[in-house]
Amino acid sequence: MAQPVSLLGLLVAVAPLAHAQYSNNSAPSFTLPSGYTTSTFNNSAQPTAYTRTDFSPNALASLWDLVGPVATGPLTSTASPTPEPTAYLQPDGEFFHPLVSSSYPEAKDLKLPAGFKWGFSSSAYQIEGAAKDEGKGPSIWDLLSHRVPNFVSDNSTGDVVASQYWLYKQDFARLKGLGVPAFSPSFSWPRFFPFGHGPVNQEAVQHYDDVISEMHANGIAPAVTLFHWDTPLALFTEYGAWTDRQIVDHFFAYAKFVISRYDAYVDEWFTINEPQYCNWQYSYYPAGKYYPAPNNITGGLAARFLCGHHTLLAHAKVAKWYHDEFKGRHRITFKNSGNYYEANSTSPGDEEARQRNFDFSIGWFGGPWTDGDYPASLKSTLGDLLPNFTQEEKDLIKGSCDFYAIDPYSSFLAYEVDGGLDACVSNRSHPSFPDCAGSTSLAPNGFPIGPAADPAMSWLYSAPSGVRRFLKHITTELFPSIPDIVVSEFGFAEPFEGSWSTLPPALWDLRRADYLQQYLDNILLAIHVDGVNVTGAWGWAIFDNFEWSLGTSVRFGLQYVNYTSLERTPKASVFQFLNWFKEHEETGNATIRMV
Repeated sequence: MAQPVSLLGLLVAVAPLAHAQYSNNSAPSFTLPSGYTTSTFNNSAQPTAYTRTDFSPNALASLWDLVGPVATGPLTSTASPTPEPTAYLQPDGEFFHPLVSSSYPEAKDLKLPAGFKWGFSSSAYQIEGAAKDEGKGPSIWDLLSHRVPNFVSDNSTGDVVASQYWLYKQDFARLKGLGVPAFSPSFSWPRFFPFGHGPVNQEAVQHYDDVISEMHANGIAPAVTLFHWDTPLALFTEYGAWTDRQIVDHFFAYAKFVISRYDAYVDEWFTINEPQYCNWQYSYYPAGKYYPAPNNITGGLAARFLCGHHTLLAHAKVAKWYHDEFKGRHRITFKNSGNYYEANSTSPGDEEARQRNFDFSIGWFGGPWTDGDYPASLKSTLGDLLPNFTQEEKDLIKGSCDFYAIDPYSSFLAYEVDGGLDACVSNRSHPSFPDCAGSTSLAPNGFPIGPAADPAMSWLYSAPSGVRRFLKHITTELFPSIPDIVVSEFGFAEPFEGSWSTLPPALWDLRRADYLQQYLDNILLAIHVDGVNVTGAWGWAIFDNFEWSLGTSVRFGLQYVNYTSLERTPKASVFQFLNWFKEHEETGNATIRMV
Protein backbone atom coordinates (compact mmCIF):
# COMPACT_ATOMS: atom_id res chain seq x y z
CA MET A 1 0.00 0.00 0.00
CA ALA A 2 1.41 3.38 -1.07
CA GLN A 3 2.29 5.78 1.68
CA PRO A 4 0.28 9.06 1.65
CA VAL A 5 2.28 12.22 0.90
CA SER A 6 1.51 15.34 2.88
CA LEU A 7 0.66 18.61 1.04
CA LEU A 8 3.51 20.37 2.80
CA GLY A 9 5.91 17.71 1.68
CA LEU A 10 4.69 17.96 -1.90
CA LEU A 11 5.20 21.75 -1.95
CA VAL A 12 8.65 21.37 -0.53
CA ALA A 13 9.46 18.77 -3.15
CA VAL A 14 8.18 20.85 -6.05
CA ALA A 15 9.41 24.29 -4.94
CA PRO A 16 12.95 23.98 -6.24
CA LEU A 17 11.63 23.34 -9.76
CA ALA A 18 10.18 26.90 -9.95
CA HIS A 19 13.66 28.40 -9.59
CA ALA A 20 15.42 26.02 -11.87
CA GLN A 21 15.87 28.59 -14.72
CA TYR A 22 18.00 31.10 -12.83
CA SER A 23 20.00 31.28 -9.70
CA ASN A 24 19.00 33.16 -6.64
CA ASN A 25 21.80 35.61 -7.40
CA SER A 26 20.71 36.66 -11.00
CA ALA A 27 17.90 39.05 -12.16
CA PRO A 28 14.95 37.70 -14.20
CA SER A 29 15.30 37.93 -17.98
CA PHE A 30 12.21 38.37 -20.19
CA THR A 31 11.89 37.99 -23.95
CA LEU A 32 9.31 39.42 -26.37
CA PRO A 33 7.10 36.62 -27.66
CA SER A 34 7.33 36.02 -31.37
CA GLY A 35 4.89 37.98 -33.54
CA TYR A 36 4.52 41.05 -31.26
CA THR A 37 5.83 44.59 -31.36
CA THR A 38 5.76 47.28 -28.69
CA SER A 39 5.27 51.04 -28.69
CA THR A 40 4.90 53.93 -26.20
CA PHE A 41 1.78 56.02 -25.63
CA ASN A 42 1.31 59.53 -24.26
CA ASN A 43 -2.27 59.98 -23.08
CA SER A 44 -1.71 63.65 -22.27
CA ALA A 45 -0.62 64.61 -25.80
CA GLN A 46 -3.10 66.24 -28.17
CA PRO A 47 -3.94 64.40 -31.39
CA THR A 48 -2.29 65.85 -34.47
CA ALA A 49 -4.20 67.40 -37.35
CA TYR A 50 -5.12 65.17 -40.24
CA THR A 51 -6.99 65.27 -43.54
CA ARG A 52 -10.31 63.48 -43.33
CA THR A 53 -10.99 60.90 -46.02
CA ASP A 54 -13.54 58.80 -44.17
CA PHE A 55 -17.08 60.16 -44.61
CA SER A 56 -18.82 56.89 -43.83
CA PRO A 57 -21.82 56.36 -41.52
CA ASN A 58 -19.41 54.79 -39.02
CA ALA A 59 -17.30 57.94 -39.04
CA LEU A 60 -20.38 60.08 -38.45
CA ALA A 61 -21.47 57.80 -35.62
CA SER A 62 -18.04 58.25 -34.03
CA LEU A 63 -18.53 62.00 -34.05
CA TRP A 64 -21.91 61.67 -32.39
CA ASP A 65 -20.30 59.40 -29.79
CA LEU A 66 -18.34 62.46 -28.65
CA VAL A 67 -21.69 64.12 -27.91
CA GLY A 68 -23.52 61.22 -26.30
CA PRO A 69 -27.25 60.46 -26.22
CA VAL A 70 -29.47 63.06 -27.90
CA ALA A 71 -33.09 63.72 -26.96
CA THR A 72 -35.91 63.34 -29.45
CA GLY A 73 -38.95 65.60 -29.29
CA PRO A 74 -42.64 64.86 -29.89
CA LEU A 75 -42.22 65.45 -33.64
CA THR A 76 -40.05 63.38 -35.95
CA SER A 77 -41.43 64.48 -39.32
CA THR A 78 -42.57 67.70 -40.95
CA ALA A 79 -45.94 68.81 -39.59
CA SER A 80 -48.65 70.00 -41.95
CA PRO A 81 -49.85 73.49 -40.99
CA THR A 82 -53.26 74.00 -39.44
CA PRO A 83 -55.31 77.10 -40.33
CA GLU A 84 -54.24 80.26 -38.57
CA PRO A 85 -56.94 82.27 -36.77
CA THR A 86 -58.55 85.21 -38.55
CA ALA A 87 -57.51 87.38 -35.58
CA TYR A 88 -55.04 86.86 -32.78
CA LEU A 89 -55.58 87.38 -29.07
CA GLN A 90 -53.86 90.61 -28.13
CA PRO A 91 -53.87 93.35 -25.48
CA ASP A 92 -57.15 95.20 -25.13
CA GLY A 93 -56.65 98.70 -23.77
CA GLU A 94 -60.15 98.72 -22.29
CA PHE A 95 -59.45 95.73 -20.02
CA PHE A 96 -57.25 97.21 -18.51
CA HIS A 97 -53.78 97.95 -19.88
CA PRO A 98 -52.80 99.42 -23.26
CA LEU A 99 -49.65 98.83 -25.23
CA VAL A 100 -46.68 101.12 -24.65
CA SER A 101 -46.76 104.72 -25.86
CA SER A 102 -43.95 106.39 -27.73
CA SER A 103 -41.58 108.61 -25.76
CA TYR A 104 -40.70 110.50 -28.93
CA PRO A 105 -43.67 112.57 -30.17
CA GLU A 106 -41.48 114.04 -32.91
CA ALA A 107 -41.49 110.61 -34.59
CA LYS A 108 -45.28 110.31 -34.72
CA ASP A 109 -45.90 111.41 -38.32
CA LEU A 110 -42.63 110.21 -39.84
CA LYS A 111 -42.63 107.42 -42.41
CA LEU A 112 -40.12 104.79 -43.39
CA PRO A 113 -38.40 105.14 -46.76
CA ALA A 114 -39.58 103.04 -49.66
CA GLY A 115 -38.00 99.60 -49.77
CA PHE A 116 -37.24 99.45 -46.04
CA LYS A 117 -36.84 95.76 -45.11
CA TRP A 118 -38.09 94.43 -41.81
CA GLY A 119 -39.15 91.22 -40.14
CA PHE A 120 -38.00 88.73 -37.52
CA SER A 121 -34.76 86.78 -37.24
CA SER A 122 -33.35 83.71 -35.52
CA SER A 123 -30.71 80.99 -35.98
CA ALA A 124 -30.60 77.29 -36.74
CA TYR A 125 -29.17 75.81 -33.55
CA GLN A 126 -31.31 78.06 -31.38
CA ILE A 127 -34.69 76.99 -32.78
CA GLU A 128 -34.47 73.99 -35.13
CA GLY A 129 -34.08 71.07 -32.75
CA ALA A 130 -33.91 67.75 -34.64
CA ALA A 131 -30.28 67.71 -33.55
CA LYS A 132 -29.38 64.28 -34.93
CA ASP A 133 -32.12 63.80 -37.52
CA GLU A 134 -31.92 63.33 -41.27
CA GLY A 135 -28.16 62.96 -41.55
CA LYS A 136 -27.08 66.07 -39.64
CA GLY A 137 -23.60 66.06 -38.19
CA PRO A 138 -22.88 67.36 -34.69
CA SER A 139 -21.94 70.98 -34.20
CA ILE A 140 -19.65 72.27 -31.49
CA TRP A 141 -22.75 73.35 -29.56
CA ASP A 142 -24.10 69.81 -29.52
CA LEU A 143 -20.94 68.83 -27.67
CA LEU A 144 -20.75 71.88 -25.40
CA SER A 145 -24.33 71.55 -24.22
CA HIS A 146 -24.09 67.79 -23.65
CA ARG A 147 -20.58 67.14 -22.42
CA VAL A 148 -19.26 70.22 -20.61
CA PRO A 149 -20.73 70.50 -17.11
CA ASN A 150 -22.51 73.82 -16.55
CA PHE A 151 -21.30 75.32 -19.82
CA VAL A 152 -25.01 75.96 -20.26
CA SER A 153 -26.27 77.40 -16.99
CA ASP A 154 -29.54 75.41 -16.90
CA ASN A 155 -27.99 72.34 -18.59
CA SER A 156 -30.52 72.49 -21.42
CA THR A 157 -29.58 71.66 -25.02
CA GLY A 158 -30.67 72.45 -28.56
CA ASP A 159 -31.81 68.86 -29.11
CA VAL A 160 -35.51 69.77 -29.35
CA VAL A 161 -36.14 73.42 -28.30
CA ALA A 162 -38.81 74.87 -30.62
CA SER A 163 -38.52 72.05 -33.22
CA GLN A 164 -38.72 74.58 -36.02
CA TYR A 165 -37.08 71.97 -38.25
CA TRP A 166 -40.39 70.10 -38.19
CA LEU A 167 -42.75 73.06 -37.67
CA TYR A 168 -41.48 75.55 -40.24
CA LYS A 169 -44.64 75.32 -42.35
CA GLN A 170 -46.77 76.36 -39.38
CA ASP A 171 -44.30 79.07 -38.42
CA PHE A 172 -44.40 80.61 -41.88
CA ALA A 173 -48.18 80.42 -41.91
CA ARG A 174 -48.07 82.35 -38.61
CA LEU A 175 -45.83 85.03 -40.08
CA LYS A 176 -48.16 85.39 -43.04
CA GLY A 177 -51.16 85.59 -40.73
CA LEU A 178 -49.52 88.32 -38.68
CA GLY A 179 -48.46 90.23 -41.77
CA VAL A 180 -44.70 89.91 -41.33
CA PRO A 181 -43.09 90.37 -44.75
CA ALA A 182 -39.65 88.84 -44.17
CA PHE A 183 -37.71 86.36 -42.06
CA SER A 184 -33.97 86.09 -41.51
CA PRO A 185 -32.96 82.55 -40.46
CA SER A 186 -29.58 80.92 -40.49
CA PHE A 187 -28.87 77.66 -42.26
CA SER A 188 -27.04 74.83 -40.51
CA TRP A 189 -23.58 74.11 -41.87
CA PRO A 190 -23.39 70.63 -40.24
CA ARG A 191 -26.76 69.72 -41.78
CA PHE A 192 -25.52 70.39 -45.30
CA PHE A 193 -22.01 69.05 -44.62
CA PRO A 194 -22.07 66.63 -41.66
CA PHE A 195 -18.26 66.58 -41.61
CA GLY A 196 -17.83 70.27 -42.46
CA HIS A 197 -16.67 69.33 -45.95
CA GLY A 198 -16.93 66.31 -48.22
CA PRO A 199 -20.27 64.92 -49.40
CA VAL A 200 -23.44 67.02 -49.14
CA ASN A 201 -26.31 65.63 -47.10
CA GLN A 202 -29.20 65.12 -49.51
CA GLU A 203 -31.84 65.25 -46.78
CA ALA A 204 -30.63 68.67 -45.70
CA VAL A 205 -30.85 69.91 -49.27
CA GLN A 206 -34.42 68.66 -49.56
CA HIS A 207 -35.31 70.30 -46.24
CA TYR A 208 -33.93 73.74 -47.04
CA ASP A 209 -35.35 73.55 -50.57
CA ASP A 210 -38.75 73.25 -48.96
CA VAL A 211 -38.00 75.96 -46.37
CA ILE A 212 -37.28 78.47 -49.14
CA SER A 213 -40.26 77.28 -51.20
CA GLU A 214 -42.59 77.54 -48.21
CA MET A 215 -41.41 81.06 -47.41
CA HIS A 216 -42.14 82.16 -50.95
CA ALA A 217 -45.51 80.43 -50.95
CA ASN A 218 -46.43 82.52 -47.91
CA GLY A 219 -45.09 85.77 -49.35
CA ILE A 220 -42.16 85.94 -46.92
CA ALA A 221 -38.85 87.28 -48.20
CA PRO A 222 -35.77 85.32 -46.98
CA ALA A 223 -32.56 87.00 -45.82
CA VAL A 224 -30.23 84.13 -44.95
CA THR A 225 -27.27 83.92 -42.60
CA LEU A 226 -24.84 81.17 -43.60
CA PHE A 227 -23.14 80.72 -40.23
CA HIS A 228 -24.44 81.45 -36.74
CA TRP A 229 -21.84 79.78 -34.48
CA ASP A 230 -22.75 76.12 -35.13
CA THR A 231 -19.35 75.07 -36.48
CA PRO A 232 -19.25 71.38 -37.49
CA LEU A 233 -17.64 69.42 -34.67
CA ALA A 234 -15.71 67.39 -37.24
CA LEU A 235 -13.58 70.43 -38.09
CA PHE A 236 -12.48 70.80 -34.48
CA THR A 237 -11.33 67.19 -34.33
CA GLU A 238 -9.70 67.34 -37.76
CA TYR A 239 -7.58 70.48 -37.47
CA GLY A 240 -8.89 72.94 -34.85
CA ALA A 241 -11.71 74.70 -36.76
CA TRP A 242 -11.50 78.50 -36.78
CA THR A 243 -7.97 78.57 -35.37
CA ASP A 244 -6.64 76.99 -38.57
CA ARG A 245 -6.42 78.49 -42.07
CA GLN A 246 -8.02 75.40 -43.63
CA ILE A 247 -11.44 76.48 -42.46
CA VAL A 248 -11.47 79.37 -44.93
CA ASP A 249 -11.65 76.95 -47.83
CA HIS A 250 -14.13 74.65 -46.14
CA PHE A 251 -16.47 77.53 -45.26
CA PHE A 252 -16.13 78.79 -48.82
CA ALA A 253 -17.14 75.39 -50.23
CA TYR A 254 -20.21 75.31 -47.96
CA ALA A 255 -21.20 78.90 -48.77
CA LYS A 256 -20.67 78.39 -52.49
CA PHE A 257 -23.02 75.40 -52.51
CA VAL A 258 -25.79 77.15 -50.58
CA ILE A 259 -25.60 80.44 -52.47
CA SER A 260 -25.42 78.73 -55.86
CA ARG A 261 -28.58 76.80 -55.09
CA TYR A 262 -30.69 79.54 -53.49
CA ASP A 263 -29.48 82.92 -54.71
CA ALA A 264 -32.42 83.36 -57.06
CA TYR A 265 -34.80 83.17 -54.10
CA VAL A 266 -32.91 84.91 -51.27
CA ASP A 267 -33.05 88.71 -50.97
CA GLU A 268 -29.72 89.20 -49.20
CA TRP A 269 -26.93 87.18 -47.66
CA PHE A 270 -25.16 87.44 -44.32
CA THR A 271 -22.04 85.26 -44.43
CA ILE A 272 -21.22 85.33 -40.70
CA ASN A 273 -23.24 86.25 -37.64
CA GLU A 274 -21.35 88.50 -35.23
CA PRO A 275 -17.70 87.49 -35.69
CA GLN A 276 -17.06 89.32 -32.42
CA TYR A 277 -18.20 86.06 -30.78
CA CYS A 278 -14.60 84.95 -31.30
CA ASN A 279 -13.94 86.99 -28.16
CA TRP A 280 -16.76 86.31 -25.72
CA GLN A 281 -17.68 82.80 -26.86
CA TYR A 282 -15.17 81.00 -29.06
CA SER A 283 -12.12 81.84 -26.95
CA TYR A 284 -13.79 80.09 -23.99
CA TYR A 285 -14.43 76.78 -25.75
CA PRO A 286 -12.65 74.01 -23.79
CA ALA A 287 -10.46 72.74 -26.63
CA GLY A 288 -8.10 69.99 -25.55
CA LYS A 289 -10.31 68.96 -22.64
CA TYR A 290 -13.62 67.75 -24.03
CA TYR A 291 -12.54 67.47 -27.64
CA PRO A 292 -9.15 67.46 -29.38
CA ALA A 293 -7.01 70.53 -30.05
CA PRO A 294 -4.88 69.21 -32.94
CA ASN A 295 -2.97 72.49 -33.29
CA ASN A 296 -2.55 72.86 -29.50
CA ILE A 297 -4.54 76.10 -29.41
CA THR A 298 -6.80 75.66 -26.40
CA GLY A 299 -8.52 79.03 -26.08
CA GLY A 300 -7.67 82.49 -24.79
CA LEU A 301 -6.20 85.30 -26.85
CA ALA A 302 -4.64 82.99 -29.44
CA ALA A 303 -8.01 81.42 -30.22
CA ARG A 304 -9.77 84.79 -30.13
CA PHE A 305 -7.65 86.49 -32.76
CA LEU A 306 -7.03 83.49 -35.02
CA CYS A 307 -10.77 82.90 -35.07
CA GLY A 308 -11.39 86.52 -36.04
CA HIS A 309 -8.62 86.47 -38.64
CA HIS A 310 -9.91 83.41 -40.45
CA THR A 311 -13.51 84.60 -40.20
CA LEU A 312 -12.66 87.80 -42.07
CA LEU A 313 -10.80 85.85 -44.75
CA ALA A 314 -13.65 83.36 -45.10
CA HIS A 315 -16.21 86.13 -45.54
CA ALA A 316 -14.04 88.03 -48.01
CA LYS A 317 -13.37 84.97 -50.15
CA VAL A 318 -17.10 84.24 -50.41
CA ALA A 319 -17.96 87.87 -51.19
CA LYS A 320 -15.35 88.15 -53.95
CA TRP A 321 -16.57 84.93 -55.56
CA TYR A 322 -20.20 86.04 -55.23
CA HIS A 323 -19.66 89.24 -57.20
CA ASP A 324 -16.70 88.55 -59.49
CA GLU A 325 -17.28 84.96 -60.52
CA PHE A 326 -20.81 83.92 -59.63
CA LYS A 327 -22.28 87.34 -60.54
CA GLY A 328 -24.76 87.16 -57.67
CA ARG A 329 -28.09 88.91 -57.99
CA HIS A 330 -28.26 90.51 -54.57
CA ARG A 331 -26.09 91.93 -51.77
CA ILE A 332 -23.80 90.29 -49.24
CA THR A 333 -22.24 91.33 -45.93
CA PHE A 334 -21.76 90.02 -42.38
CA LYS A 335 -23.53 90.98 -39.15
CA ASN A 336 -21.59 92.88 -36.49
CA SER A 337 -22.14 92.71 -32.75
CA GLY A 338 -21.54 96.12 -31.25
CA ASN A 339 -22.87 98.53 -28.65
CA TYR A 340 -22.71 102.29 -28.41
CA TYR A 341 -20.26 103.98 -26.04
CA GLU A 342 -20.21 107.45 -24.59
CA ALA A 343 -17.25 108.69 -22.59
CA ASN A 344 -18.02 108.71 -18.88
CA SER A 345 -16.47 112.17 -18.60
CA THR A 346 -14.60 114.72 -20.66
CA SER A 347 -11.22 113.40 -19.48
CA PRO A 348 -8.81 112.29 -22.24
CA GLY A 349 -8.54 108.86 -20.60
CA ASP A 350 -12.29 108.25 -20.82
CA GLU A 351 -12.40 109.53 -24.40
CA GLU A 352 -9.63 107.15 -25.40
CA ALA A 353 -11.40 104.31 -23.60
CA ARG A 354 -14.48 105.06 -25.69
CA GLN A 355 -12.51 104.70 -28.92
CA ARG A 356 -10.78 101.53 -27.76
CA ASN A 357 -14.13 99.95 -26.96
CA PHE A 358 -15.15 100.62 -30.55
CA ASP A 359 -11.79 99.44 -31.93
CA PHE A 360 -11.85 96.09 -30.12
CA SER A 361 -15.44 95.32 -31.14
CA ILE A 362 -16.58 96.62 -34.54
CA GLY A 363 -13.22 98.15 -35.46
CA TRP A 364 -11.67 94.68 -35.23
CA PHE A 365 -13.87 93.71 -38.18
CA GLY A 366 -13.94 97.10 -39.87
CA GLY A 367 -11.43 96.24 -42.61
CA PRO A 368 -14.07 96.05 -45.36
CA TRP A 369 -14.70 99.78 -44.80
CA THR A 370 -11.08 100.93 -44.36
CA ASP A 371 -7.85 99.58 -45.85
CA GLY A 372 -8.61 95.91 -45.20
CA ASP A 373 -6.43 95.81 -42.10
CA TYR A 374 -6.87 95.99 -38.33
CA PRO A 375 -7.02 99.27 -36.37
CA ALA A 376 -3.66 100.66 -35.26
CA SER A 377 -4.65 100.27 -31.60
CA LEU A 378 -5.03 96.49 -32.01
CA LYS A 379 -1.74 96.14 -33.84
CA SER A 380 0.27 98.18 -31.35
CA THR A 381 -1.29 96.54 -28.30
CA LEU A 382 -1.29 92.92 -29.42
CA GLY A 383 1.96 92.70 -31.37
CA ASP A 384 2.68 89.08 -32.22
CA LEU A 385 -0.67 87.96 -30.75
CA LEU A 386 -2.43 89.45 -33.78
CA PRO A 387 -1.99 87.59 -37.08
CA ASN A 388 -0.88 89.66 -40.07
CA PHE A 389 -2.69 90.04 -43.37
CA THR A 390 -0.73 90.02 -46.59
CA GLN A 391 -1.37 92.90 -48.97
CA GLU A 392 -3.31 90.52 -51.18
CA GLU A 393 -5.53 89.57 -48.22
CA LYS A 394 -6.08 93.23 -47.30
CA ASP A 395 -7.17 93.91 -50.85
CA LEU A 396 -9.54 90.96 -50.64
CA ILE A 397 -11.13 92.20 -47.40
CA LYS A 398 -11.39 95.85 -48.42
CA GLY A 399 -14.75 96.50 -50.07
CA SER A 400 -16.05 92.98 -49.38
CA CYS A 401 -19.31 94.19 -47.77
CA ASP A 402 -22.13 95.73 -49.81
CA PHE A 403 -23.79 97.31 -46.78
CA TYR A 404 -23.20 97.48 -43.04
CA ALA A 405 -25.14 95.27 -40.61
CA ILE A 406 -25.13 95.97 -36.88
CA ASP A 407 -26.78 94.27 -33.89
CA PRO A 408 -26.91 97.24 -31.46
CA TYR A 409 -28.58 95.75 -28.42
CA SER A 410 -27.44 98.23 -25.76
CA SER A 411 -25.17 101.14 -24.79
CA PHE A 412 -22.45 101.82 -22.23
CA LEU A 413 -20.38 104.55 -20.59
CA ALA A 414 -16.65 104.10 -21.24
CA TYR A 415 -13.96 104.87 -18.68
CA GLU A 416 -10.20 104.63 -18.30
CA VAL A 417 -9.03 101.48 -16.51
CA ASP A 418 -7.37 101.68 -13.10
CA GLY A 419 -3.72 102.55 -13.39
CA GLY A 420 -4.13 104.11 -16.80
CA LEU A 421 -3.84 102.91 -20.38
CA ASP A 422 -0.05 102.63 -20.57
CA ALA A 423 0.15 100.32 -17.56
CA CYS A 424 -2.44 98.04 -19.14
CA VAL A 425 -1.13 97.80 -22.70
CA SER A 426 2.40 97.10 -21.46
CA ASN A 427 1.33 94.20 -19.24
CA ARG A 428 -0.23 91.16 -20.88
CA SER A 429 -1.21 89.87 -17.44
CA HIS A 430 -3.33 92.93 -16.73
CA PRO A 431 -6.98 91.88 -16.13
CA SER A 432 -8.18 94.38 -18.77
CA PHE A 433 -5.63 93.40 -21.45
CA PRO A 434 -5.83 93.73 -24.41
CA ASP A 435 -8.90 96.00 -24.69
CA CYS A 436 -7.61 98.13 -21.80
CA ALA A 437 -10.87 100.06 -21.62
CA GLY A 438 -13.66 99.90 -19.07
CA SER A 439 -17.42 100.20 -19.52
CA THR A 440 -20.46 100.47 -17.27
CA SER A 441 -24.24 100.54 -17.51
CA LEU A 442 -24.42 103.31 -14.92
CA ALA A 443 -24.70 106.94 -15.90
CA PRO A 444 -22.09 109.38 -14.49
CA ASN A 445 -24.48 110.18 -11.63
CA GLY A 446 -24.62 106.50 -10.69
CA PHE A 447 -28.17 105.81 -11.93
CA PRO A 448 -28.68 102.97 -14.46
CA ILE A 449 -28.83 104.09 -18.09
CA GLY A 450 -32.19 102.35 -18.57
CA PRO A 451 -34.37 99.41 -17.53
CA ALA A 452 -32.45 96.16 -17.07
CA ALA A 453 -33.14 92.91 -18.90
CA ASP A 454 -33.28 89.50 -17.21
CA PRO A 455 -30.63 89.31 -14.45
CA ALA A 456 -28.83 86.57 -16.38
CA MET A 457 -28.18 89.15 -19.13
CA SER A 458 -26.31 91.53 -16.86
CA TRP A 459 -24.93 93.58 -19.77
CA LEU A 460 -28.29 94.33 -21.41
CA TYR A 461 -30.10 97.56 -20.58
CA SER A 462 -32.68 99.35 -22.69
CA ALA A 463 -31.03 102.51 -24.00
CA PRO A 464 -33.02 103.62 -27.05
CA SER A 465 -31.34 106.97 -27.71
CA GLY A 466 -28.05 105.05 -27.89
CA VAL A 467 -29.08 103.24 -31.06
CA ARG A 468 -29.75 106.54 -32.82
CA ARG A 469 -26.39 107.96 -31.75
CA PHE A 470 -24.67 104.72 -32.71
CA LEU A 471 -26.10 104.65 -36.23
CA LYS A 472 -24.88 108.18 -36.81
CA HIS A 473 -21.47 107.53 -35.23
CA ILE A 474 -20.85 104.42 -37.34
CA THR A 475 -21.76 106.07 -40.62
CA THR A 476 -20.20 109.50 -40.07
CA GLU A 477 -17.22 108.89 -37.79
CA LEU A 478 -16.11 105.26 -37.74
CA PHE A 479 -16.80 104.14 -41.31
CA PRO A 480 -18.00 107.07 -43.43
CA SER A 481 -17.73 105.03 -46.65
CA ILE A 482 -20.77 102.95 -45.67
CA PRO A 483 -23.54 103.38 -48.29
CA ASP A 484 -26.35 102.16 -46.03
CA ILE A 485 -26.81 100.41 -42.72
CA VAL A 486 -29.20 97.72 -41.46
CA VAL A 487 -30.12 96.97 -37.86
CA SER A 488 -29.81 93.22 -38.33
CA GLU A 489 -30.87 92.29 -34.77
CA PHE A 490 -32.35 94.08 -31.79
CA GLY A 491 -34.31 92.58 -28.93
CA PHE A 492 -34.70 92.24 -25.18
CA ALA A 493 -34.78 89.51 -22.54
CA GLU A 494 -37.86 90.25 -20.42
CA PRO A 495 -36.86 90.01 -16.73
CA PHE A 496 -37.77 86.70 -15.07
CA GLU A 497 -39.88 85.63 -18.04
CA GLY A 498 -38.54 82.10 -17.85
CA SER A 499 -39.77 81.81 -14.24
CA TRP A 500 -43.50 81.93 -14.96
CA SER A 501 -45.24 78.59 -14.45
CA THR A 502 -48.35 79.60 -16.40
CA LEU A 503 -48.76 81.28 -19.78
CA PRO A 504 -50.86 84.45 -19.16
CA PRO A 505 -48.30 86.40 -17.08
CA ALA A 506 -45.60 85.75 -19.68
CA LEU A 507 -47.64 87.34 -22.45
CA TRP A 508 -47.44 90.85 -20.97
CA ASP A 509 -43.77 91.50 -21.80
CA LEU A 510 -43.89 95.24 -21.16
CA ARG A 511 -40.16 95.92 -21.00
CA ARG A 512 -39.64 94.18 -24.32
CA ALA A 513 -42.60 96.06 -25.84
CA ASP A 514 -41.19 99.36 -24.57
CA TYR A 515 -37.71 98.47 -25.85
CA LEU A 516 -39.03 97.74 -29.35
CA GLN A 517 -41.19 100.87 -29.51
CA GLN A 518 -38.46 103.25 -28.39
CA TYR A 519 -35.69 101.62 -30.46
CA LEU A 520 -37.80 101.76 -33.60
CA ASP A 521 -38.64 105.40 -32.94
CA ASN A 522 -34.94 106.20 -32.65
CA ILE A 523 -34.12 104.31 -35.85
CA LEU A 524 -36.75 106.44 -37.57
CA LEU A 525 -35.32 109.65 -36.08
CA ALA A 526 -31.84 108.62 -37.23
CA ILE A 527 -33.21 108.45 -40.77
CA HIS A 528 -35.16 111.71 -40.77
CA VAL A 529 -33.26 113.96 -38.38
CA ASP A 530 -29.67 112.69 -38.66
CA GLY A 531 -29.77 111.70 -42.32
CA VAL A 532 -28.56 108.14 -41.74
CA ASN A 533 -29.42 105.79 -44.60
CA VAL A 534 -30.97 102.97 -42.54
CA THR A 535 -32.52 100.43 -44.92
CA GLY A 536 -33.77 97.64 -42.64
CA ALA A 537 -34.49 96.42 -39.11
CA TRP A 538 -34.89 92.84 -37.87
CA GLY A 539 -36.47 92.04 -34.50
CA TRP A 540 -34.90 89.31 -32.39
CA ALA A 541 -36.44 86.83 -32.13
CA ILE A 542 -39.31 85.18 -33.97
CA PHE A 543 -40.00 83.18 -30.80
CA ASP A 544 -38.27 81.92 -27.66
CA ASN A 545 -35.09 79.97 -28.30
CA PHE A 546 -31.99 78.34 -26.87
CA GLU A 547 -29.94 81.31 -25.69
CA TRP A 548 -26.44 79.75 -25.85
CA SER A 549 -24.75 79.55 -22.43
CA LEU A 550 -28.02 80.55 -20.73
CA GLY A 551 -30.01 77.78 -22.40
CA THR A 552 -33.78 78.12 -22.29
CA SER A 553 -33.84 79.89 -18.92
CA VAL A 554 -33.81 83.28 -20.68
CA ARG A 555 -36.38 84.22 -23.29
CA PHE A 556 -35.95 86.67 -26.17
CA GLY A 557 -38.94 85.73 -28.30
CA LEU A 558 -41.83 87.89 -29.41
CA GLN A 559 -43.81 84.66 -29.26
CA TYR A 560 -43.88 82.39 -26.23
CA VAL A 561 -42.84 78.77 -26.78
CA ASN A 562 -44.15 76.00 -24.57
CA TYR A 563 -41.16 73.66 -24.67
CA THR A 564 -43.35 70.65 -23.88
CA SER A 565 -46.23 71.11 -26.34
CA LEU A 566 -44.17 73.30 -28.74
CA GLU A 567 -47.11 75.70 -29.04
CA ARG A 568 -46.25 79.29 -29.98
CA THR A 569 -48.31 82.17 -28.55
CA PRO A 570 -47.88 85.83 -29.57
CA LYS A 571 -46.84 88.12 -26.72
CA ALA A 572 -47.79 91.78 -26.34
CA SER A 573 -44.46 92.74 -27.93
CA VAL A 574 -45.51 91.20 -31.26
CA PHE A 575 -48.37 93.65 -31.52
CA GLN A 576 -46.23 96.55 -30.34
CA PHE A 577 -43.81 95.70 -33.16
CA LEU A 578 -46.47 95.18 -35.83
CA ASN A 579 -48.47 98.27 -34.89
CA TRP A 580 -45.35 100.40 -35.13
CA PHE A 581 -44.78 99.33 -38.73
CA LYS A 582 -48.46 99.73 -39.49
CA GLU A 583 -48.18 103.34 -38.36
CA HIS A 584 -44.87 104.22 -40.02
CA GLU A 585 -44.91 102.45 -43.36
CA GLU A 586 -45.99 104.51 -46.33
CA THR A 587 -49.49 103.53 -47.41
CA GLY A 588 -48.29 102.25 -50.75
CA ASN A 589 -45.66 100.06 -49.09
CA ALA A 590 -47.78 98.75 -46.23
CA THR A 591 -47.59 95.02 -45.62
CA ILE A 592 -49.28 94.82 -42.22
CA ARG A 593 -52.54 92.99 -41.91
CA MET A 594 -54.93 94.40 -39.31
CA VAL A 595 -55.10 92.05 -36.33
